[in-house]
Amino acid sequence: MTQVQQDTIHKEANLISRLDRMPMNKSVMLLVGLLSWCWVMEAFDIGMIGQVVLVLKNLWHMDAGTIGILGSCSTAGVVIGTACAGFLTDRFGRKKILLWGVFIFTFFTLVGSAIADLWWIVSMRFIAGLGAGAVFPLPYLMISEIAPARHRGILVCICNAVLTAAYVLPTLCGSWAIRNFPLETAWRVPFIVGGIPIITIWFFHKYLPESPRWLMKRGRHEEVRRLVERLEKSAGVEHDDNFVDPQVLRNLQRTETDRSVGRAANWRMLFQPPYLSRSLVSWSMFSAGLITWYVVMVYVPTILTTYGFELSNSVILAGAMTVLGGVGSVVMGPLADKYGRKLVWSLYVIITIISLFLLTSTESITALLCIGALVAFFGTGIMPICKVYVAEQYPTELRGVGTGFGEAVSRIVGGVLATYYLAFFLAMGGVKAVFIFMAVAFGIAIIALWLWGQETAGRSVEDTASTGEN
Repeated sequence: MTQVQQDTIHKEANLISRLDRMPMNKSVMLLVGLLSWCWVMEAFDIGMIGQVVLVLKNLWHMDAGTIGILGSCSTAGVVIGTACAGFLTDRFGRKKILLWGVFIFTFFTLVGSAIADLWWIVSMRFIAGLGAGAVFPLPYLMISEIAPARHRGILVCICNAVLTAAYVLPTLCGSWAIRNFPLETAWRVPFIVGGIPIITIWFFHKYLPESPRWLMKRGRHEEVRRLVERLEKSAGVEHDDNFVDPQVLRNLQRTETDRSVGRAANWRMLFQPPYLSRSLVSWSMFSAGLITWYVVMVYVPTILTTYGFELSNSVILAGAMTVLGGVGSVVMGPLADKYGRKLVWSLYVIITIISLFLLTSTESITALLCIGALVAFFGTGIMPICKVYVAEQYPTELRGVGTGFGEAVSRIVGGVLATYYLAFFLAMGGVKAVFIFMAVAFGIAIIALWLWGQETAGRSVEDTASTGEN
């Protein structure tokens, strides 16, 4: 290793070490606020299609196949967008792809209201889904690369709680539009409301920093230095050009050695040791969490009607379960940062598994609601830790691809395949079969975590992404 390389590594270790030791400050909270708003826009964009389908089904007398196409077109775009976004963010930067993604899904949502034609709407929703999919992994990816190491968990949980709460917005907008406009106009209202936030792109451009770790991989150390000093000034921390965390330095040296012998990171490494096991573990955790999330979002109203609830009350209870999941994630964040991802995630999952098996034998409505509340709180409350855990597994040059693949694979498994087959489980085995399926998925994930998963809480992402021993 040349002296120039050693000096560069020492400079990077200094900047990263200063980032990781940073206390919470207003600049970090501004970052969290911007990324939370990003997810609010996405939640509205993705959730509004249900309200649109409700109106157009009555207005255009659509059959089941047409409803399915309209309802799934944006999801198809999201899956493709998340898979492609990883490559794009690693090549062009996190901020640039976020800006373009927000522009695409807001613009094509807005123009979707222009023509009252099914295939026009389907096309616009698919393209908007591509943009939304590109943006979906970026909030927790950027937090993992900018936020102080000991606060990553809670910050992602705050963002995710905002995302969860935001899913109620398209329902409110849709019901307001139906009450106040004729159906010929009401279906356009969610499109227009979903497109208006395009004007907020300016704020992202002005106030959202590029990932300092991505900038360093491009040799743009001066930009990183200015960002670190701005954050330190905001936090009241003195600049220290000599402070270096020895573990960060060792991991950067190891990465440089790997690169020098031809082991530079590329997407194929997701399927090679040590990243193969990390990918399988983190993706299984994410998939299990999404299965529970989609059960709550899609099937809970149907399940509750089998217990005698009115449909309107079932929808309200499903919304309440979503809120409980948001509360559970906020509680989980500081616990996972303090006691570790593996321990706290496993505790949440064990309580969920026990609750699911209790649901298979309960006949009491009161017990059903109480145990269901536990499943919502613990089973869907794990989602933000699943997300940040994926991002913590990979080096900077592979992190975008890893999180993009993780998001895409988990949504295919949890949001497409499992959601599709759960309908058959529900029809053939009843609600008990659904609960058992969810418990088995969690069981597989928790076994994988304790066999092959690493602890990442409080560690630099250079450390958690290292090819050395966990």
